[in-house]
Amino acid sequence: MKAALLTGHGGLDKLEYREDIEKPEAGPGEVLVRVKACGLNNADINTRTAWYSKDVEQGITESAVTDGFASPKPGR
Repeated sequence: MKAALLTGHGGLDKLEYREDIEKPEAGPGEVLVRVKACGLNNADINTRTAWYSKDVEQGITESAVTDGFASPKPGR
């Protein structure tokens, strides 16, 4: 199965494209859905870049999207 995995807060280096993900199996009372297309919104990007962290004091810029913000302090 193919997947784009988010491996942590940060820039594009925290997104990992893989084609070796094991296909999940639906259990009793569950269904397995094949996703043929998906979209991302600002909340997805803001979460990846750690923009919601209390330590972030700047707005979203092109470099923030590609490189992410400085790592949030522990406990925030």
